[in-house]
Amino acid sequence: MSSALRILLIEDNPADARLTRELLREATGASIQTVLADALSAGLALLAEQEFAAVLLDLSLPDSFGLETARRLRQSHPRIPLVVLSGLDDEKTAVEALQNGAQDYVVKGVGDGQTIARAIRYAIERKRGELQLIDAKESAEAANRAKSTFLAHMSHELRTPLNAVIGFSDLIASGVLGPGSQDVCRQYGRYINDSGRHLLELVNEILDLSKLLADHLVLSEEQIDLRSLLRDCVTLVSIQAIQKEITIALRAPMDMPPLIADELRLKQVLLNVLSNAVKFSGTGTVVEISHTRGNEGDLVIAVRDQGVGMRPEDIPVALEPFQQVDNYTTAREGTGLGLPIAKLIVEKHGGTLDITSAVGVGTTVCLSLPSWRLSGTDDEALRQSA
Repeated sequence: MSSALRILLIEDNPADARLTRELLREATGASIQTVLADALSAGLALLAEQEFAAVLLDLSLPDSFGLETARRLRQSHPRIPLVVLSGLDDEKTAVEALQNGAQDYVVKGVGDGQTIARAIRYAIERKRGELQLIDAKESAEAANRAKSTFLAHMSHELRTPLNAVIGFSDLIASGVLGPGSQDVCRQYGRYINDSGRHLLELVNEILDLSKLLADHLVLSEEQIDLRSLLRDCVTLVSIQAIQKEITIALRAPMDMPPLIADELRLKQVLLNVLSNAVKFSGTGTVVEISHTRGNEGDLVIAVRDQGVGMRPEDIPVALEPFQQVDNYTTAREGTGLGLPIAKLIVEKHGGTLDITSAVGVGTTVCLSLPSWRLSGTDDEALRQSA
């Protein structure tokens, strides 16, 4: 049985308000319930505090008159379905009311409760269709902006290593370096190799993101020794840490059961998070990586740094593809795909990636994986359903 529709009736005439409510009660029983406001300001206050399926609005109120009433309500609450209930039987006014945001126009005294109830339900459906069109338009515009952002980032990120490859290879191929230039050629060869590897990394990130967004990434799951995986990740970022005199502290209990996951993808996630922690930490600080069991038995891997941190409003930006948080200690570099890809990979495993941060204090990234991914648990049913 569907719940009753709560309708806000904004009407200052007690007799008209009572008649409207009685007509609706007789026609619909308890399926439509009305809440009365005797002024526009009182109606707006109720809309700010409570949820209503639609509004029945008289245009002539103590604090607002005529079509300005409909305009003010629409400006304040553009997503609420609106039916104008007026004593004026005038087609021009009805059309103008619709142009100012109303979904229907009902004349008092014309028709019965069924007429009013039908207008309310039609208004709700018309508004739903209108909002779907608006949401679709906004989604299309957001997709277009994302495409523009992608092209802007990629045109720069891909051009930089390509310019290095072409430039240094041209110097070698042209012969301008002359005889005895083997050492210079080897150095230029290293530059070309580094640029090519960087270019390949960028392309791989784009392909990973495309697969994840299209849900085409297939996990290659196996039993993993989590402690060994964490040690490997710490080793791989140790050079970066040593250069900044940063200590990486690994705190991992010995008795953790094997983890069922895609080792390559999980390592990709951990390396990204650890590299970011080192990158945004100051000289001589500590980065800590640990894992524990959560309240529900989930595996929680946490990476904590003592770096520059982020404002709370910057965290969603950091998790969006191609977005980067402005930071006064580092130059803007990279595609901004690392954290978004890491988040999607963790979610692909059935987990979550959460960030807490404070400016000047540091950042903590928590990866939570469901308990059924720990070998030896009794959650086989959950494993099958996932």
